[in-house]
Amino acid sequence: MEKNKTKKYFKYAIGEIILVVIGILIALQINNLNETHKNKEQELITLENILQDLQNDKTGLKNIIERRTSKATSAGIMVSYYNGVKIDALTNYYFNWTNVLIWEAHYPRNIAFKELINSGNVSLIRNANIRNALLDINASYEKLFVIREHMYDDYTLYLYSPYAGMIDYGDGIKIWSNPNSKIELSEEDVNMALKNKTIKNGFTLASFNNILLKEQLIKILNTVNLAINLIEKEDEK
Repeated sequence: MEKNKTKKYFKYAIGEIILVVIGILIALQINNLNETHKNKEQELITLENILQDLQNDKTGLKNIIERRTSKATSAGIMVSYYNGVKIDALTNYYFNWTNVLIWEAHYPRNIAFKELINSGNVSLIRNANIRNALLDINASYEKLFVIREHMYDDYTLYLYSPYAGMIDYGDGIKIWSNPNSKIELSEEDVNMALKNKTIKNGFTLASFNNILLKEQLIKILNTVNLAINLIEKEDEK
């Protein structure tokens, strides 16, 4: 009888242990499901914020690509003057001169993704294609910033400094803002500038670097469009 009791208690104990283990496994499964659901909600919120940033960035990229194209064209025209092309009107010289020299830069709106990188939670974005596209955009901007910083140094050395005591900046800005402005421009100042090889080199570099930046910006824009499409498809799931 004692032996039978021991067997019964043993079976009962095993049954209790199995029930406890099953209970723990069910609790863990429920906890995992809740955690997965919570992460999914957080991921969707993050992707929505990133999508808004990308859409704003897309507009800024289109504008700066247009401006870089215009600056590269104006820089090429300025170089042509140094190569013997006749200046039809001083206002043309001033317009293209100012169009190149006015510093314009695009600063991306990538707050949501930067926060994700800084928090170390990039893995929250489970779609590898979206994650890689966003990382590619981030890396491309870092490369662009290096080129742009180098270009600003060139502007300072080859254009801003040589021109500072030579050309009236105020007149240039007025002509750039309104090409039809009636302003008496100094032909003597322009002729002096045309004899300066440093300035010619500055416009050559400005043309090259603006084209380089434009190409980098187009690449970023293409990746931004890709990321937008991927996120929108992810939201539809």
